Amino acid sequence: MSKILLVDDDTALRTTVKDWLVFEQYTVEEAADGNQGWQLLSSGHYDLVVLDWDMPGMNGIEVLRKFRETGGMTPVLMLTGHNTAKDKVLGLDLGADDFVTKPFDIEELSARIRSTLRKQAAIPQAPKPLGTGNSDLLNRANLLGTTLASQYEFISVLGEGGTGIVFKAKHPKLDKLVAIKMLLIPGLKEEIRLRFEQEAKLISRLEHPNIAAVYDFGVTERGQSFMIMEYIQGKSVDEVVYQEDYIPTFTALDIARQAASAISHAHNRGILHRDLKPSNIMLKNATDQPPIAKILDFGCGKLKDMAGQEAVALTREGSVFGSPPYMSPEQVRGRPIDERSDIYSVGCVIYEMVTGYAPFLGNNPADTMFMHLEEEVKPLAFVRPDLQFPPELEPLLLTALAKSPSKRWQSMADLQAALEQILSKSTA
Repeated sequence: MSKILLVDDDTALRTTVKDWLVFEQYTVEEAADGNQGWQLLSSGHYDLVVLDWDMPGMNGIEVLRKFRETGGMTPVLMLTGHNTAKDKVLGLDLGADDFVTKPFDIEELSARIRSTLRKQAAIPQAPKPLGTGNSDLLNRANLLGTTLASQYEFISVLGEGGTGIVFKAKHPKLDKLVAIKMLLIPGLKEEIRLRFEQEAKLISRLEHPNIAAVYDFGVTERGQSFMIMEYIQGKSVDEVVYQEDYIPTFTALDIARQAASAISHAHNRGILHRDLKPSNIMLKNATDQPPIAKILDFGCGKLKDMAGQEAVALTREGSVFGSPPYMSPEQVRGRPIDERSDIYSVGCVIYEMVTGYAPFLGNNPADTMFMHLEEEVKPLAFVRPDLQFPPELEPLLLTALAKSPSKRWQSMADLQAALEQILSKSTA
């Protein structure tokens, strides 16, 4: 028995239509205006909507537009006194499936309802979402009715930015939590979509305990790019620094050692990160000592061949990419970069972890970028006279943060070895 939502502000007409449809053994719910109709439509399931065009408050065409924009797939039959071709084109373009022009014969309406339901029955039905009570969550990314929403149970939003959103979800068969990263904006620039896909491909080449794994990626039926990633229960380094003021030195150096090991693994496979920063390092089980570091977001990553030549790049020569407080001087200048640029960024992260301050931070991004080029890093004791640091840490940071790449560590493995040497003395 099909369930129909009837929305019309004409009480007499609504009663007549409902009585007829009930006689024909349909289940009918009714709404007296567009606002009430939208509330029922967004919270319930119907096989068909009979929707009046002109109503006080939210009119029928506004309800239709809103319903389709949020991914609603239920067929809609419009009741309308608008009989011009222009009006019908508007309604059809917004997603109406049929029209009945007032005044109408009730048998014509009944026949059109049967026809619409027959057509709907012949269409493969949209997959039902997993989970209950998460429709509003799915609507935030227009996921209702997609295969992705039928394969994973969406639980909450982990983070949201200008172009994307990250959900916490569960794989029901494996009973395993995952993170689902999605691009949100329709018509997004092709460069951003390609960079998103490149990130998935880059990470899928890497298998390291300190790199967040990618399990799958693809595109929904509505053209939305998504990535299924390892879910990490914990906090990012920048969250910990913000909450705690700084990270104790040897804990920070162990986090840096893990990060260096992960990025060294990527470098050995011809992949640069190019956007290392505290928010891209998650600390799994952040209360553990030491916590487990996980590197995120290779969205700015770049493939290189083993000779050091750029093989795949989504930015033009001379473009500037990265986050200003953690960019190497050669990044600021838009020059070609190699592994030593990531080493500089790790140096910036270490400095911020142990002091609570980025080594260079101006009044605006341009000031900060200029400081990377011209200013020397302040001594640790000057920035944090209240803290004690091992004597080997200052030279390590000065080497990592050298303006010239030739004066830095020449590989991430060298930096990792230097970190391990300091850490070994802490346990001696």
